[in-house]
Amino acid sequence: MTGSSPSTAEKRRFSVLLVEDNPADANLVEEALFEAKVDCGLEVVADGSRAIDYIRTVERGDVPVPDLVLLDLNLPRISGEQVLERLRASHACARVKVLIVTSSNAPMDRQRVMQLGATDYFRKPSTLEQFLELGPRVRELLES
Repeated sequence: MTGSSPSTAEKRRFSVLLVEDNPADANLVEEALFEAKVDCGLEVVADGSRAIDYIRTVERGDVPVPDLVLLDLNLPRISGEQVLERLRASHACARVKVLIVTSSNAPMDRQRVMQLGATDYFRKPSTLEQFLELGPRVRELLES
């Protein structure tokens, strides 16, 4: 028999881009994904400028389009909002799901990024237990 069975296709490995300048928060995201058994390749870039560069590599076809972008808002060089705008303007990345992962709980920030096309919003909590809730949220977005 040739080709993939549906069960094989359903279990494909997801691709996730994490845009996060804080190494401790990046480690927490990795831990949350591990604990939730999210099977994904995780690419981490540490600022908005590198995120824009990554989008360009996707547009050139050098790397696959990520299934999900986890995006901090407070980034050096280029803000998370600007990265989100660039994603939505990209012919290759316009439909990528974007989960904002930020310490901001300001209603204006949440409203603005949702208007810019974010898929969902996750406020970085103060406890590890709460941070681990990110894993199931990511899995839900990837599988939907």
